[in-house]
Amino acid sequence: MIFRSGHISHKSRHNTPILLYMSDKMRHISKLCSIKMNNLTNILIGFLILSSYSLFGQLGRAVISYQPIYEEENNFFPHDHFLTVDMDGLLDTAVFIQKIEQGMEIKNIYNDGFTGHSIEFQITPSLEIENVNYREWTDVIDGSEIKFHVEKAILSMNENPFDHNLIVGHYSLQIRRDYFAGELLTPEGVGDTTSYEVFHGKFKIYSDLEKKKGRDWIIDQHEIRMGIKDTLGIYEFPDEIAEYKFGLDSLKVLLQQFEIDRSETKEKRKAFITLKMVIDEYGQVDPATMTILEPMKSTDLIESLRMNQDLKTNWKPATHNGKPVKSKENVAIRIRE
Repeated sequence: MIFRSGHISHKSRHNTPILLYMSDKMRHISKLCSIKMNNLTNILIGFLILSSYSLFGQLGRAVISYQPIYEEENNFFPHDHFLTVDMDGLLDTAVFIQKIEQGMEIKNIYNDGFTGHSIEFQITPSLEIENVNYREWTDVIDGSEIKFHVEKAILSMNENPFDHNLIVGHYSLQIRRDYFAGELLTPEGVGDTTSYEVFHGKFKIYSDLEKKKGRDWIIDQHEIRMGIKDTLGIYEFPDEIAEYKFGLDSLKVLLQQFEIDRSETKEKRKAFITLKMVIDEYGQVDPATMTILEPMKSTDLIESLRMNQDLKTNWKPATHNGKPVKSKENVAIRIRE
């Protein structure tokens, strides 16, 4: 197995119901989390491009700031307890943070048995990034060698690791990759090259409770805290809203049979009443969730709606992060004058 390593020091060189359900604005709001993640990526890349020099040395200083939901999939490579579990014995630990004489070391590791990498940060009590060491390895033996040099680094964490234990961090590294073909490949016309790449990584130290409950529970709690869904698991603003399987026109025709006279409701001004219901992840409507928001003079209409199989079963569920989820839907039923 070949070890490829590189090291750099800072001392070295430089709710109105309509049959269209939701407006484009609401769909935009539903993607706030992913937008925040993309914004973080752009900010980190921007720092790498623009920060040629720093008052705190070439590698700069770690930043304490807001961290997006760690568990959501994005282009930051994860290092955490659950990665270790997924690797099923191939990896003893994916992240550890320990105090050293000069300050603190943060290490991220990945190994799948064939390839792997490690990243080591050394930071001072003032959060200055003194050193970053990036290594990469593979089981391919061809006589070549790659040396990696981290030229710039941006590290953002939720808390100061000198004061807190449960740390979440995101980082981006600008890496110079010096490739040396070696004696075997050089005669074949392979030459030495230098290239640059950006590595995005993230890490999280989980609490014992989080480790016990698992990833799905952690994501669930995050989404509830951020208002993405409620405690019943109903998503307010899913990525894709629920749709009637046979299309909007068919839904309009279906609802025509439930139109009412003004005399059947206590609503005096609006031209419609609102049917509110929850569509589950299987595209089914639980009749118990069906309610009419406006005051009615009898329960005849809601009882008819709850018995209608076409209305209860023919839905494509909403989706969030590509998975079907529960969502609330409001549809309008016309009031005849």
